[in-house]
Parts: sequence; structure tokens; C-alpha cells
Amino acid sequence: MSKNRFSPLPESFMFGVNTADHQCEAYEQDFEDIRDVWERLRDQTLRGRATDFWNRYPEDITLAKKLGCKAFRLSIAWSRVEPHPGNFNNEAFDHYIQLLEQIRAAGMKSVVTLHHFTWPIHVERRGGMIAEDFPSIFANYARETAQQLGDLVDYWITFNEPNQLIYGYVKPWWEREYFIPPGLPRGATFGEQMEAVGQLMHNLFVAHTKARTEIKHIYPEAKVGTNPMLLGLPRWLQWFIDRKVTNLRRREDFIAQGKIYVERSLLEQGQVDVVLANLTVNEERQDRLAFSEAYYLAGQTVLVKRNSPIQQLDDLVNQTVAVVKSSTAASTIGKLLPQTNPLIVADYEEVLRVIDFEQAAAILADDIILQGIIAQHREQYRLVGDKLTEEPYGAAVAKGNRELLNAVDIAIKRFKKLGEWQQCLQRSFPNQDQDIPQPPRKGRRSTLAHITKSNSHESVTSQPVTKALPLASPKTLLRRIQDRGYLIVAVKDNVPGFSYRDPQTGEYSGLEIDLARAIAQQIFNDPTKVVFKPTNTKKRIALLRSLVRFLDPWLELFSIFSTSLTSNWWYLGMAGKLPSFLCPPECIGQLDFVGLDYYWGINNLRIISIKKLMNAAVGRYGEAPVWPQVFYYMLKFHSRLFPDKEIMVIENGCVDQADGIDRFTYLRQHIQQVQRAVKDGVNVTGYICWSVTSNREWGLPFDSNSDFGLYHIELDKDPDLKRTPTTAATVYQTIIEHRSV
Repeated sequence: MSKNRFSPLPESFMFGVNTADHQCEAYEQDFEDIRDVWERLRDQTLRGRATDFWNRYPEDITLAKKLGCKAFRLSIAWSRVEPHPGNFNNEAFDHYIQLLEQIRAAGMKSVVTLHHFTWPIHVERRGGMIAEDFPSIFANYARETAQQLGDLVDYWITFNEPNQLIYGYVKPWWEREYFIPPGLPRGATFGEQMEAVGQLMHNLFVAHTKARTEIKHIYPEAKVGTNPMLLGLPRWLQWFIDRKVTNLRRREDFIAQGKIYVERSLLEQGQVDVVLANLTVNEERQDRLAFSEAYYLAGQTVLVKRNSPIQQLDDLVNQTVAVVKSSTAASTIGKLLPQTNPLIVADYEEVLRVIDFEQAAAILADDIILQGIIAQHREQYRLVGDKLTEEPYGAAVAKGNRELLNAVDIAIKRFKKLGEWQQCLQRSFPNQDQDIPQPPRKGRRSTLAHITKSNSHESVTSQPVTKALPLASPKTLLRRIQDRGYLIVAVKDNVPGFSYRDPQTGEYSGLEIDLARAIAQQIFNDPTKVVFKPTNTKKRIALLRSLVRFLDPWLELFSIFSTSLTSNWWYLGMAGKLPSFLCPPECIGQLDFVGLDYYWGINNLRIISIKKLMNAAVGRYGEAPVWPQVFYYMLKFHSRLFPDKEIMVIENGCVDQADGIDRFTYLRQHIQQVQRAVKDGVNVTGYICWSVTSNREWGLPFDSNSDFGLYHIELDKDPDLKRTPTTAATVYQTIIEHRSV
């Protein structure tokens, strides 16, 4: 499209910028919110000082004014203004009043969000968003906020991206954790997950309606809406998905439909059921396998011959270091020992040969494996230096077998809790000193149920199992194992103390062997009902996968497109197109403007890139697919759905670079689509860029993949938190000045 094809946007058009309370305000222990707990338990990046927006808001408002903005969006920290149930904090409200007054003095309208992906802990303790009385709890908070903030608010948003909140209650079969809080207790069935999602959707509609009623009772002219997140899908595909929810008639059909998303439709069964073979849990393997929580913490270290001149790691510069193919060491040696020459060999027998014949000066591997080598060949080898890494070992099962994984997890928890882990470690490694690996570990804790009294289903009893598990659901791997009558576990047979087979007796022993028997005890109430299949580093993962694994990308596509969860259910409900058990009749049409968020999309030619679109949902923004043209059709669609309402683009923005497109090019392309829509008669009245500055992007490490800021802040390195303009800020300022790309 040519630069001058579309007329400038009208003078009344509002360009703006965004902030959010949890992402920008500094952490305070007295006002901890549910996200603080979630990020701490899951070992994610904590917000810390964030951007110190609580104190630095005058500076950020000035930056927005300098850009030429006419709108400034912020959110209220619910945990600050209501630290205890029904006990409101006037000092916090006074702060927000001053902030809003400064926005107005700068000539900007305010857009205020009441619930921006977080809520007070006391709300979760009362059942959270799926509790029967949540709508009343939320309406009470909205009423008090409206009374306190007066008429300083121009636009109210009740729930930020309400359609994303469902992912705290349902998770796809190919993922280990819930994407966002609170998460259901471990072991929640697909039916329980979909029941919770249905209750959440109903509660959100009712809570929004009640809150809007309260706000407009105090200020009849108030504009109240929401901003669901929209995925950019081909129009035919979005129509197909939307029909999944609009054609629903019964709650039972809604629950059954979710089974496709929560359970793998095609059962994968390899040669073994579980792998317990020194398998380190890492991101690449989690894309292919489902892992239990950690049962051992190893660490990569270096082994040399006892008479080697190498005394410290610095002595390895320009030396050859051997690693075993497909091991963690093979993928990390370049980072851990960058000045060495890697030699990749097939297995640990060969690795000993190359070091014995001095083809390599050292071996890099997990310490537990190297200690086993030393135990087998006393006085021949020694370790050099300390552990270079921390490597959590986990039991692995094929993805989509959640019932089996739950049984494995419970067995591991029990194994550690009842003292068997410690006894086994002392027996196998008398000189080993290690604490029992405990959650939280990164990616291991997926629920906040333990902070509530009513949902504490994750606790492990201190009493031994006295009976076998009840029969699992038909056509699941766990049910096949139960019907077969024994468990097949892949183990190594050459790691003394961990998983070792005596060459004379053929007996297996070690920590992983005892753990496999504990899993059999959990499933059958009989630790002998396990068959061991010896494997090695290279073959262990292949044993778990079947030939159908190549279908995984297509099965994921089928699961995503065959459920109503990815539909535009919020606005379909507002338009009266949902069944009443999801959106009650009194909630239809309860909006004063149409707010929407849009970031990423895929066109017909890139439909297989849906995986990248889903990756964006878990924070891999640098990989997200960019498709500006669909933005125009979204605006047109919602204009037809609500012809008498103004449309506000509440969020749109980009990290440093996504899909090969930099931030300022992304902004130009998407704002141009807004111009195109306005030219064609769509009543778009505002565009608010996410975000004014760098911020804490929901537990992600701060880097170019998570930085959406027009003004850059070195959050982890600059104690002064200096705001530095980016090229995108300059481009955005120019666009605002001309009201045109």
C-alpha cells in the first residue's frame, strides 16, 4: 500500500499508551497479589521494582504527552486498594486519584482497568473467579473504586482479556502446566477442567454486568467495556471455530467438546511406558515429552584420568573434551567450556576408550554418571572443579497421557515424603550429600490450590498406599497398563547406585530402580509388577515414542480448531449468540464500547504456523507470526456485530523483533490497517500502543523477547531505571503528529 493511500485519522482520534499495575508497580509484601505467588512458586522472574511506576508515573505521563498521546491506560492494583475482604485502602485510592488528575492535566483521557490478570489472595482463598459469589465480590470492588475515583475515569475496562483467563483452568494435552493462575489441582479430569471453564465464563459475564451496573449507577455517562485478546486467523477458520460455541445447546456438549483439547485424540504408545534413565528436564525435551517433577538434581562436571596434569577447568583451554551424543552435555559444552574442542561419541563405553587412549583430555557429563564411572574403576579417574550446572532429572511419559503422569508424580512425591528417597541415596551413595528435590522448580508447580483450604487436593498423605489405583478411563495408556498387569520402564544398566544391573546375578539396583518400583506400587499396590528394559543415552527417548509421533503437529491443530475455547466467545456472548448457561440473557449487550487487543496472526498460506501462534501464548513473542492485514477484517467484523458502538484498539504492539519485523515497522503496518478501516466507515476512535516503557512481562526473563516498550528501561541492570527512547517511539510520535502512517 502506498504511503498516501488513506486520509489522516480525524482530529478526535485518540492515540495512547499502556501500563499495567503488576507489570509496572514495584512489589510490596503487604499488597502481594496472586501473580506474585504464582511467579514465586514457579520460579519465574519476579517483578521486583518493575518500572517503579508507583513513584515514576509523572515521568511516564510526561513521556506520553511528548509523544502527542490523547489517551493513557493504567490498571488498579486490586490487592492494594482492598488488602483484606471489604477493607478498602484510602491511601491507595488517593494515589490513583493524583495519577488520574495528572493524566487529565496533561490533556489525555484515562482508560482504567479493574482486573488486569491478577487479583488479591483473599479472593482466591474464597474460591477465586469460579466461586458462586465472585460476581458480587467483584461488583463490590468496582462500586468502591467508582465512588473513590469520581469522574476522573473516561473509559472503564472490567476484565483485561477475559477470554485468556480460561487458561488458568484448562490446559491442552500437549502442555505440562496451566498457562496462567490459578490452575486446578493436579489430577483434574477433562470434565472437571471444562466444568471450571464453563463456570468461569458464566461468572465473568455476570461479574462484568454487575460491575457495569454499579459504575453507571454512580456515573450514568460512564463508558464500560472489555478488551478480549483476538487471534489473527483466516476468516473461514475463525467462522468455523466460532460456530463450535454458537451451536452449543447443552452444558454436557460443551464439556464433551473440551475433551478434544484436554486429551490426546490418538493414543501414542511406544515400547515402554516410562523412562527413568538420567533424563534431564529441559525446554527442548519438554516440547516432545511430558515430565514428572524432579526426583534428583545432578550437575554437569568434568572427569579426567587420575594422573592427568589438568587440575582446574582453565587447564582445559584448547583441549579435547568428550561428550556422549544426545546427552545434555553435548548440547551445552559450547556454552560451559567454550574454549575446548568437543568430541561427540556414541556412548559411555566409547567415551572411556577415547580418554584412556588420550584422544580426549576429559569427559563432560552429569556428576552422578561420572561418580558411577569412578566407583567402577577405582583409582583410575577423578573429578575436576565443581558442578557447572543444575540438571533436574524427571521421569518421562509420552505426551497426552495425563492420568499416567499424575500417577507417576504422586509416586515420586510419596517416595520423597516417606523417607525412601533419603534411605536409597544413603545406601547407594554413602558420601553423597543432597537435599531432596522439592517444588518449586521451574515449570513444576502448576496450581495455586495449596493456598486455599477447599482445594488442597495436591497434598500427599503420610500413610502408605493400601490399595491399587482405581481403573483409569478406557482407551488411556494407564488403563492399558492396568489391563496388562505390569509397568514397562526404560532404565540404564551401567550407572552404579542409580540404575545398575549386576553382571553375575542380573539383579537391578539403584535410586531409579527403587523409584520405578514405587510407581508400580502406586499403580498396582505391588512393587514387583514392573519390567525393566535396558537402554542407553541415545535410545532412551525413542523407546517412549511411537510411529504416530509425526502426527503431533496435526493433532494439536485439530485439538485447537475443534473446540470453542479459541472462539471469539466474549463478543459472541455480548451479541446474544451464546447459550444461556455460558452468557445469561441479562448480560447481553452490556457494553458501551468495543475494546479489543490484537498482536499476532497467520494467513491461509501459513496455517501450519499455528504452533508459533500458540507459542506466543506462553511468552515466545520473538517467534510469533505477524499478519497486519487481518487486523482490518477484525475491525470490520466487530463493526458489523455492534454497529452502534465505537471501537477502541486497547492493545497492539511488538517486541524488538517478531517474525523478522522490527517494532516500528510493526506499528506502521498495523496503524495503517486502522486507517484503512476508518476510511471504510468503521468507527474506530482510538489506538493504544502496548506499552509506554519496558515492563515485567508476566514472569518472563527480561530481554528483547519480552520488551514491548516504546521507551527502553534496563530493568535488571540500571538502578536508576532510566527511560530511553527507541526508534519506535520516534516513529509513533511522527504518526501521531500527522495522524497517519
